Amino acid sequence: MNKLTRLLAGLTIVLLSLSPVAAAQTASLTILHTNDTHGHLLPFSYPDSAASGRELQGLRTYKDIGGIARRATLVQRIRAEQKARGVETWLIDAGDYSDGTPFSIEYHGEADVAAMNATGYDFGTIGNHETNNTMAQLRRLIAQTKYTLVCANAIERTTGKPLLQPFVIRKVGPVRVAIFGLLTKESATYPAAKEAFDVTAEIDAARQTVATLRGQADIIVLISHAGDDMDQRLADEVPDIDVIVGGHSHTRIPSGELIWHSQDLKASSVNGTVIVQAHQWGGELGRLDLLFAKDETGAWRVDRYRARLIPVSADTPEDPGVAAVVNQFWKPIAPRYAEVVGQASGEFSSRGDDLAEYNLMTDALRESTHSDFAVENMGGIRAPLLKGTVTRGDLVTLDPFSNTVVTFKLTGKELRQVLQRYAPAVSGIRYRLENRTLVEATVAGAPLDDNRTYTGVTNSYFAGYAIKGATDVSDTKKPRLDVLIQYIRDKGTIRPAYDGRRVVVNDR
Repeated sequence: MNKLTRLLAGLTIVLLSLSPVAAAQTASLTILHTNDTHGHLLPFSYPDSAASGRELQGLRTYKDIGGIARRATLVQRIRAEQKARGVETWLIDAGDYSDGTPFSIEYHGEADVAAMNATGYDFGTIGNHETNNTMAQLRRLIAQTKYTLVCANAIERTTGKPLLQPFVIRKVGPVRVAIFGLLTKESATYPAAKEAFDVTAEIDAARQTVATLRGQADIIVLISHAGDDMDQRLADEVPDIDVIVGGHSHTRIPSGELIWHSQDLKASSVNGTVIVQAHQWGGELGRLDLLFAKDETGAWRVDRYRARLIPVSADTPEDPGVAAVVNQFWKPIAPRYAEVVGQASGEFSSRGDDLAEYNLMTDALRESTHSDFAVENMGGIRAPLLKGTVTRGDLVTLDPFSNTVVTFKLTGKELRQVLQRYAPAVSGIRYRLENRTLVEATVAGAPLDDNRTYTGVTNSYFAGYAIKGATDVSDTKKPRLDVLIQYIRDKGTIRPAYDGRRVVVNDR
């Protein structure tokens, strides 16, 4: 959605808030929401360079933010305020609560579930990173979850039944509100899904579920771990969905998105699907206030809404009970992850195409294996690295996965195909992609030679799907994280590389 469309949607909110309610009978609901918290149970900070970028514009506080114990305090305050006004409040999570910090490495989602239970979540779905466990561990997480999980498109192979209940229906005053969930189709490649269940197409599953809900519910809310692009498609193609609480794409939507069903302005309906998403890591708490009213036909509709993101900042005290749960998991592992590995002379973050945190990893892999080049998949580095002391915990947050280091050989022609198809982070290579076409590339300063064989290195995940036709492939079995840690120890002080080695123009 472009800036003009978002502006028009915002103006629509104002106009709707001024319009008269067609029916005297109304009901209200407040939805508080999170997504993609990725193990960030404790407060964190963004680097200055990231905070000044477009993605975080409008975020007033970006140092020492987040933390689920602070979030719990905000939730309790809002619940109490709304209860006093006679308004029901739901707390919803849109998945990917695991994979991202030492909590995830040590507890595989169980610390997150315990803290979310203590916070008082009402509904949620699972994300692809919850399925980055064995099926047995995913079942443990589901069994430990005290709030209601919904997902309509994860189907167990042995039984043909849904892994989770597809939907639930709750009353908000006289209004029947259905809540269903969807998981991104990308999850089909993750361990638990490979082992035990299929993930059906999001739009097909949404159509089938909404068809089932017609006649049973007045308002339909989707908890979607499918990403903002897919959420917009769902709103367009399955218009009976009234609200989508989204996740997966880590999209920051400060005032919500409105996907129009028609260009008509109606006094008793927003005439579209409202989409909200709260970026990542729990730095902000999403809030969506909904007013339901009956239209001229007697059907309940979303008459008005207001969406916003509330900073979870240091001036919010921690809830003692939730803090105690977090500390129960943190205290035994804190000494290990407080270990100092080295020093960072500057911030390792992304500045356009200059990806210093990725450059750090690729440089570490290339130098440690004495390879001609290193390549890394985008999305494989999960956090920036701040200036100052570098701890093991910082590096686990940067690389929370269990990938190992894989070496191989590729011809220049094959390497050209990898660069063009995947636009990876690199070391030992400089290249430029325009409109998905490789227009220039060098290795060690010399033009890429299609007929030459080069030695390369990457992580086991990327090697598994992207390095085709390689020879002398060897999984060293060394964890990528351990190689990075040793690299930093050897250097003592690391310096961010913003050197323009990867330029990608018009990637879409």
